[in-house]
Amino acid sequence: MIVLYNICFLLFCIIYLPYLLIKRNFHKDFFQKFGILSSSVVLLKNPIWIHAVSVGEGAIAIKLSKALKKEFPFVSIIVSTTTQTGHDFVTKEQGKSIDATFYYPFDFSFIVKNVLKKIKPRLYIVIETELWPNLLTQLFFKKIPIMLVNGRLSDRSFSSYFKIRFVFDNILKKISCFCMQSEQDAQKILKLGADEKKVFNLGNIKFDEELIVEKNSMFDKSFFHFSEKNYVIVGGSTHSPEEQYLIDIYKKKININGSLRLILVPRHINRINSIVKYINNVGLEYVLFSNLLNKNNVLENNKKIILVDKIGYLKNIYSVADIVFVGGSLVKKGGQNPIEPALWGKAIIFGKYMYNFRQISDIFIKNNAAIMVKDNMDLELRINDLLLSSEKRDVLASNAQNVVKENNGALLKTLEKIKEYINI
Repeated sequence: MIVLYNICFLLFCIIYLPYLLIKRNFHKDFFQKFGILSSSVVLLKNPIWIHAVSVGEGAIAIKLSKALKKEFPFVSIIVSTTTQTGHDFVTKEQGKSIDATFYYPFDFSFIVKNVLKKIKPRLYIVIETELWPNLLTQLFFKKIPIMLVNGRLSDRSFSSYFKIRFVFDNILKKISCFCMQSEQDAQKILKLGADEKKVFNLGNIKFDEELIVEKNSMFDKSFFHFSEKNYVIVGGSTHSPEEQYLIDIYKKKININGSLRLILVPRHINRINSIVKYINNVGLEYVLFSNLLNKNNVLENNKKIILVDKIGYLKNIYSVADIVFVGGSLVKKGGQNPIEPALWGKAIIFGKYMYNFRQISDIFIKNNAAIMVKDNMDLELRINDLLLSSEKRDVLASNAQNVVKENNGALLKTLEKIKEYINI
């Protein structure tokens, strides 16, 4: 089975290579994927290895690393990522709770053997669900504990894995402990073949969010040239055509409600030009967030749309919102995490495609802490309704904050479980 997997993975890499060349995804650290690691990684003694695919998992990795460093200050912690955005995100924590970061190696037997020979981890932790057969096999052979933390399986992933569960049954036997986000996720991993004695429903670490705001990244309405009387809609982590929906709604409402303002934060800033083109086509104006940061653009007309072209500011931009639309949810992208705007106590709206955050979104809906809309027309109706009623906004906002408070605690439970597998 492993031989067959290696052949299939090699064919995939050969097919994928032209895509990398076209997209120019090669970068200075790309060869870390072949096991060529820096001294900052290999010189550490028996570290805990945490793997996080991208930014979302990286945020959890940072929470875990901070908690682990408090308990075990002399144990090294390394974090690997798959994506470049994830790598850039977790590298900001390097030198603090994280001792070193690197790119996850390609899952060929000879590469992962070489990586494990260099790293010699005391524990391997994978965030959510990214299970690479060769690495897990080699970890198992070397008797290194493997933990799946904040584990989840979307309906789509579960359906795909279930079709080849005879493969996953063997892989899951190698994992020491499954810390799942919900009872639903726990049942899914059991159906794929996990040992029930190793599966635990510990909750979702994403609820263990602290509202920590750095002074140099804190915003108020005046920063955006808004007044306190302005009503602000923030579209967070949006995908096409969600920006168009919000722009069209804004154009209609601004003629009725002159105090309305709009901030758009696209999920991928490389789409800025296409959004700018649409804004121009409908006859509106915009200002780039980077110009406000650099203080080199004065808003002559503060009705301009604020278009955020920088990464890492969304969490704090939510603070100025009256209404938040959580993007990636009116298109089949799986949605984004509504917890960050909930921490600020905001009225939250998201679309029907929240399958990547199903447990979280269900809890919000159940507790009247967010509104789910079915399409752009429904979104317009709900925004209009909330603009007309401060009471409805306040109820949603208060409930959202309460949901976060009532569902935290998973980080501490997970930390206690991790302690069982750390050999000091």
